[in-house]
Amino acid sequence: MSRPLGSKNKPKVKNGGLFVTNLEKQIEGAPITRNSSQGWVKWGLKNDYPNLLLNLYSESPTHRAAINFGVQSILGNGVDYDAMALDSGDVVPNYYETWDMIVKNLAMDYMLYGSYALQIIKNKDNKTYSFYHIPLEKVRWSPFDEDGQITSYWISNDWTALGQNPPFEIDAFDMREDSVIERGRPYLYVYRDYSPTQNYYTSPHYTAAIKSIQSEIEFINYDLKHIINGFSTAGILTLPEVETDDEKKAIINNIQSMFQGSNNTNQIAITFRTNLEDKPAEWTPFADGKGSADKYSESNKRCISRILSAHQIPSPMLIGMPDANNSGFSSDADKIETAYQLYQKLTGNYNRICVIKTVNQLLKMNGIDTEIIMKPLKFNDFGDENDNAQETKSTENSDDISTGNVEEQKDGNNKSEKV
Repeated sequence: MSRPLGSKNKPKVKNGGLFVTNLEKQIEGAPITRNSSQGWVKWGLKNDYPNLLLNLYSESPTHRAAINFGVQSILGNGVDYDAMALDSGDVVPNYYETWDMIVKNLAMDYMLYGSYALQIIKNKDNKTYSFYHIPLEKVRWSPFDEDGQITSYWISNDWTALGQNPPFEIDAFDMREDSVIERGRPYLYVYRDYSPTQNYYTSPHYTAAIKSIQSEIEFINYDLKHIINGFSTAGILTLPEVETDDEKKAIINNIQSMFQGSNNTNQIAITFRTNLEDKPAEWTPFADGKGSADKYSESNKRCISRILSAHQIPSPMLIGMPDANNSGFSSDADKIETAYQLYQKLTGNYNRICVIKTVNQLLKMNGIDTEIIMKPLKFNDFGDENDNAQETKSTENSDDISTGNVEEQKDGNNKSEKV
């Protein structure tokens, strides 16, 4: 791959024989990266950090709703081909997907991981390109080369089962005009935000709320266990006599292993008879004055609030949750509209730019100078639809996009109107 002028120049530093070790900053919740002897950088200590993020998305209803809302705010109501004066059938990223599908998939990966990946192939006409979304959990980075560049990536359908899904290496794609691209050969472009905690992989924007997301999942497991057990309270189980202390210890260890954690909540305690005259096994329930179903209600509410804060969602009503704090608003519709506009200014417009700027560059590669226009999301259908008729348009300079890192435009070239 070609490099910018001067990239082969090496810094000349005199350190007097002192070697400095660069320690990678690490915060709790961020993945630990390790170089692998096979040629890729592990994403997480066991190379399965994306699986954790996918499980959080699958099991936490609040987190899932927040991710879906972020994706929908990026996609809006789809690509406005009429405003772009283009025929949707003539402008497609590949032979079976539409740009709406590509934007939605890129937005989903960006909201989940803070990055996304595209496979790019030069077509037979040697002029145009085909673009395919690659799920980011299938991608791993190669180590930086001597110039600090990532020149290739690795792809596997399942990084937890490499025997059945051996990884293959794919060259990194460079969007600069002087790049040499072979026709018919696949390349991979990976967009990633700057991350202060990682040199390779980005951290998702909700990293600070991962513990809260996990707590919400545990509260759900707790409630489920109470339902399965008929909302019964815990108590003491008295067992027949056991002769030796070792046997008692073994029984206790076995039983404790069955009801530790939220999956085994609402379980029992155990005692032993001291002689044959003692009563046979009996159950003695503990009194519970509060009601077990509501025991952790306030804690769960705090977790939900922290999850929404991490996603920068001003009101739970934006993701379909009730909100009793309506002071200062004449109606729920006004509150939703105000919260949505605040979300757009806090994070929504930035997220949209991070996706749309790449799509604009892809269109330009195929000779389409028109920048993509997204139909605005009509979040408030209770008012005048003319208020929601504005178009959302994101523009930017294309010269700042290169493999591995993208510097954000802050000079007004990126435009995103209110929806």
